[in-house]
Amino acid sequence: MDWDKAKTLTIVFLLVLDAVLAALNLQESNRYIMSAQQTNAIIALLDQNGIHLKTAMPKSYRPMRQLSMSGYEYDETELIHMFFADPENVEPSNQLDKTVYTGGDQTLTLQNGYITFDCPSGTNELVLTDDTALAEAKRFLAGKTEFSSFVPDFIFMDTDGCRVQFCQKYQNYIIDTNFIEFLITEKGIVQIDCTYCKAMGFTGQPAEICAVDEAMLHFCQYYKDAYQDRPAEILQIDLVYYQKEGGAKSSGTFTAAPHYRIVVEGFERPFLINAYLNRIEQV
Repeated sequence: MDWDKAKTLTIVFLLVLDAVLAALNLQESNRYIMSAQQTNAIIALLDQNGIHLKTAMPKSYRPMRQLSMSGYEYDETELIHMFFADPENVEPSNQLDKTVYTGGDQTLTLQNGYITFDCPSGTNELVLTDDTALAEAKRFLAGKTEFSSFVPDFIFMDTDGCRVQFCQKYQNYIIDTNFIEFLITEKGIVQIDCTYCKAMGFTGQPAEICAVDEAMLHFCQYYKDAYQDRPAEILQIDLVYYQKEGGAKSSGTFTAAPHYRIVVEGFERPFLINAYLNRIEQV
């Protein structure tokens, strides 16, 4: 046998195999990436329907797993010390399906996993801007390890004041279900809304999600049907984990699914589209 010739053929074969595998890997990696043509086409369609993008769209839509979440479990003593200026002088009151704690003009309401803290007199007088509101919210969260994985999510002004929301970040994904939202005025923080369920880890096999342009087409159709000729400016589009309201419970576990989150100027809450089903689940 001509060993030199056999060796040469083997090397050639391996080089060809590497090239084929590289081409297949490139094809697979591009399979879930929006092309420039797709991006331009959906932007043009949205513009034609009075929906204008003020942000970039996600380009990748790779298969994603569900996220296992625990039911909500709150230590009410810890919450009292976290929120009240004078936790030793707080009185509880059980009212049907909720518990209300009162201390001075401050109230803490716990209902079906949702936490609402009202502080009409405020926490700290300030000149209200986006920056001062964010700084006041961060001042409240400083040192509270329960919120150490929460990151600023959005800030906007409305007629009531400035709303600052933080959401939990888990392995580079935002969990929209886990949030703390501050309403801040010239008096400082006057209201806090919060809900939290512990992320237990990803579960199941990765499943395909709809492409970004498919989700935006569905949003366009829904928006035009629901709001007729009302123009829209989209401020943010991203992929988050979300559990439809009512799914959280005080025991056991549930799963959060990937959703496209679309923030539209003038709407208090974002539009959420189930990325598995391409179906709107929150407006």
